[in-house]
Amino acid sequence: MKIKEFKFDRGWKLLFYFDILLPVIIYVIAFISGTSWFASLFHSYEMFIVSPIPNIQALSGIVGLIYHVGILAYTLIRKNYKDFAVCLIISLIIAAFFLTELNYTILRPLNFA
Repeated sequence: MKIKEFKFDRGWKLLFYFDILLPVIIYVIAFISGTSWFASLFHSYEMFIVSPIPNIQALSGIVGLIYHVGILAYTLIRKNYKDFAVCLIISLIIAAFFLTELNYTILRPLNFA
């Protein structure tokens, strides 16, 4: 399979890319480079885009909630129940990640100063 043939035709692919792969790439760059800009980019991306737990006062998690619910609804509309199940599992894992505050644990090695 070539990269040109890769399509975002399943919801789990979108969730995997935006919730796991892209943050890992940004985290590795921030960790290796040691720059505060990449560390801040990673933290902001996690809090404002990935997090499905909304915090209205801080305006964080709203985008994450909308796109998680949107992808889950899209898979249900297409009646792709296997894709829905995988998307639901990914969404629950990501929600647990933020509810248990593991996101702050992985921030410790990054340089914010």
